[in-house]
Amino acid sequence: MISLNEYQKKSAEYKGKHLLVLAGAGTGKTKTIIARAEYLIKSGIQPNRIAILSFTRKSAQEIVERIKSSVSGQFNANAISGRTFHSWCNEIMHTYPDYFPQSKYTLLDEDDQISAMGLAVGKHFKDSQGEKLKPKIIVAIYSYAVNTMINLSESIKHIRYFNSDKQAEELKVIIEKDKTLMAPIIKQYVDYKVTRHYLDYDDLLNIVADALLKNEVIKKAVTNRWEHILVDEMQDTNPLQYKLLKSFIEDSHLFCVGDDAQSIYAFRGADFKTIHSFTDIVPNSEAYKLLLNYRSTQEILDLSNWLLERSPLNYNKKLEASRGQGQKPKLIHTDNDWEEANIITDDIIKSVAEENSTYSDSMVLGRSSWALSKVEGACLQKKIPYRKLGGTRLMQTAHVRDVASAMRVVANNYDEIAWIRFLQLWEGIGEVTATKIISDIISLSSLTNIIQYLKHSNNKNLIKSIPDTLEIVDQHINNPANAIKAAVKSMNEILTKKYKEEWTYRITDFDVLEEVAKSTGSISEFITEYVLDPRADTTLKIGKDINKDVVTLSTIHSAKGLESKTVHIINVNPYTYPSTRTIKEGIDSIEEERRCLYVALTRAKDNLKLYRNSRSLHTQYSEDKQEARIRGTYKSKTPNGSEVLVVNSINDKVSVFNKTKKQIEEISIDEFNQKYIEIENQEETLYFLNKLPSELVEVIVSEKNSIQREHNTENTEPAKLPDFDFD
Repeated sequence: MISLNEYQKKSAEYKGKHLLVLAGAGTGKTKTIIARAEYLIKSGIQPNRIAILSFTRKSAQEIVERIKSSVSGQFNANAISGRTFHSWCNEIMHTYPDYFPQSKYTLLDEDDQISAMGLAVGKHFKDSQGEKLKPKIIVAIYSYAVNTMINLSESIKHIRYFNSDKQAEELKVIIEKDKTLMAPIIKQYVDYKVTRHYLDYDDLLNIVADALLKNEVIKKAVTNRWEHILVDEMQDTNPLQYKLLKSFIEDSHLFCVGDDAQSIYAFRGADFKTIHSFTDIVPNSEAYKLLLNYRSTQEILDLSNWLLERSPLNYNKKLEASRGQGQKPKLIHTDNDWEEANIITDDIIKSVAEENSTYSDSMVLGRSSWALSKVEGACLQKKIPYRKLGGTRLMQTAHVRDVASAMRVVANNYDEIAWIRFLQLWEGIGEVTATKIISDIISLSSLTNIIQYLKHSNNKNLIKSIPDTLEIVDQHINNPANAIKAAVKSMNEILTKKYKEEWTYRITDFDVLEEVAKSTGSISEFITEYVLDPRADTTLKIGKDINKDVVTLSTIHSAKGLESKTVHIINVNPYTYPSTRTIKEGIDSIEEERRCLYVALTRAKDNLKLYRNSRSLHTQYSEDKQEARIRGTYKSKTPNGSEVLVVNSINDKVSVFNKTKKQIEEISIDEFNQKYIEIENQEETLYFLNKLPSELVEVIVSEKNSIQREHNTENTEPAKLPDFDFD
């Protein structure tokens, strides 16, 4: 067996019914799952009786490959496989087609789901507020209701009005009106899916979970296939996924690994309470903890532990560093986002040039992809190679979807959405013409009949290339890699016209797709796999070899599972941790935001650097003393005195906007402190780094870049343009 510490070994060799392993960040959760599978196989459990579930196809496959490597030469573990919840349900449906006739349907991705909902909504439908109903919002409401198993009214309230300032009775009336409008649209969308043989992402779980719950015959057939179910990232499960797992509690053993302190996907429906209350809701279950961290130094963990300890929730988790002591985290104050970006990128360049580091030793984390834009701009300016995680996925890019539309039509000739996209690629065919062609062909019995119709149609817009493309793709229906190559070749002319000079680099993406398509046995399987888990992010990047040595820029949500020698976390400001919107949503959302920051902190191995905008604080630090920087709303100390909003505070002067007089006044700091008292600010009171002990971090205040100061110096000479020759 692979080398384990005492607590990992105790978990891996658990002999009870169901176990939850609460594995803190960096404590070897993946290693423990692998050790569990190895232990089961060596104990005589057949590999095909073990199901391994994770939240991405990549992570599930990595776990399986490491299991196979671990038992290589002793046992044949080839029958073991890793899946996501959705691909597992897809496999169940295809294994039992008599129970699940939907197994032959085409899976819609998110964009197609919005298009299908758009057909149900129409162009001029308005909600109870007189605003145009957006299909994307209705899809979000429908999906959230399905995944969290709540009714339509509750989902509308959560998605549209969670932080609404409206009174309860008024809000109730508005939600009821929205429900009356949306319910028939959603019903039409559901009927459309059945008619056109579509499934959306959520249907896979919903259909299987519902069937296992209601049909004892199906339940026995399915649950008896797997004796042990190993679940990775248990904290990210939603109520629908837990409903699926519940059907296996009686006949199988659950081994669930996760970290309640890293539950950060509530916006997708993940339910923190499932893991936090596991032993209360799962009979015959126990919970073990892994607290010995192998990733970070103790100083980084001390800050992370402190953050959790300040939560009103009882995590009862204190990580210890196997590696021992290291450098104290740095809290760096900057004047603005560009200064922050320049400090980070200069630090990266210095570490590569002077400290024998690589670019891949550095990671920059932000709350959103947009928040990383200044750092990205600095990387481009200074020619630092990087990858950016959290952007558009490869299977969502327009050129890939264009080629995929031909493959989808071949896989399911009822796929109206694919037909619309495919036909409109060709010159002379717009939405009206495409709709008319579809109405003529959609009822034909087979793709062969459709191709023949297209070849002999009198419609002058139906050029020969259209049926020829479908025919050549159909020849490779059981070889998706060749089908991609054939489709790209056949559609090269129209895609060159559409994308012009961009086509020369867009076409290279299909080399990647052909390679990954080799692992699937049919066009239908390929489409399903990469709708379920589009493998690669399209990264905005520079540098010769993006895969070898690059800085990682990532949203915190995309950084789970990653680690780096040095981690820079940007904009750790009041009003960001937690945000104003989060505060309005209440304690559950505030605590999820705390867990987001915890995830970011625990990505760092050796060096952790947090950046905070000095202007966002009441307090600004200097090298030798703490100076007051005044900010926020204050009121006069005199009875019935006016409120003032601080506009600016520089040196010994404070500029305030007097709300009663409706004018700006400038007074000295001494006078200001004598006259006014602060009104408590909820955003700043709840700020996660409030009352941060000085011994946990090294506080640094940056000096403004001298070049930037020169650029900001007022120029007394009038601006001139170069001379122009008018002769």
